[in-house]
Amino acid sequence: MDPNRIIQALKGTIDPNLRIAAENELNQSYKIINFAPTLLQIIVSEQVEFPVRQAAAIYLKNMVSQYWQDREPCVGEVVFPFNIHENDRQQIRDNIVEGIIRCPESIRAQLTMCLRAIIKHDFPGRWTAIVDKIGMYLQSQNSGSWYGSLLALYQLVKTYEYRKADEREPLLAAMQIFLPRIQQLISQLLADATIFSVLIQKQVIKIFHALVQYSLPLRLINNAVMTQWMEILRAIMDRDVPVVRQRKKFFLYTECTFPLFVMFQPQTYSTGTLCDRPTAVGNCEVKEN
Repeated sequence: MDPNRIIQALKGTIDPNLRIAAENELNQSYKIINFAPTLLQIIVSEQVEFPVRQAAAIYLKNMVSQYWQDREPCVGEVVFPFNIHENDRQQIRDNIVEGIIRCPESIRAQLTMCLRAIIKHDFPGRWTAIVDKIGMYLQSQNSGSWYGSLLALYQLVKTYEYRKADEREPLLAAMQIFLPRIQQLISQLLADATIFSVLIQKQVIKIFHALVQYSLPLRLINNAVMTQWMEILRAIMDRDVPVVRQRKKFFLYTECTFPLFVMFQPQTYSTGTLCDRPTAVGNCEVKEN
């Protein structure tokens, strides 16, 4: 599959003048073998423009959501519905964890959704290798791989979060490997208050919470282990609250209106708009609060 052809089609979906033709091109191509793995190659390539990579990530997420699971023909039909070819699925399994590790946040979010769907349908039956892959990156001395591999592990734990205790065996077998490592990792990083360290600590806590909140796996977490985790959580809660510089707020006024205080997501009303910075809008006046 020619990556440049797909890149041009994805670029066209961003342009309103080319969007319909570009979508038709993609709709004619997505069933071709090697299309989905080529999307993943585009997503992880730093040589491709960022908006195109984002478009590819969204397209791949939609494909995985709709066409990953094996489907049978409807009653009375003889033609099998489209599924991503198994060779293509294997290429994606082999490379998606690396994609999550390497890609920036906005793209990573789409890839983690892909991974969740793949785990749901393929783990453990078709994809036990994900345990080895996540383990390899978590054990790596390269700290740059830790956060992405923790995100991948989180998708695995979340997949089994609400399962009955007797259905969680594949997860518990994997967590026998991962739980000691993530405990070691967060203990190692507790004294480090950098943003990167805190993000990793937060992700470890999210994994632990998803693992234990509905079913406490006693084969993994005995009294001693639980005590160690509670000490970790206590140390985090005992920290001083970081000093956050408060941003100035600017309010948009018209000549005949009063200020509207909007606390969360900026929204536009007839009376005014909350802005994060001074903005010139028509005949409106911007005042600092």
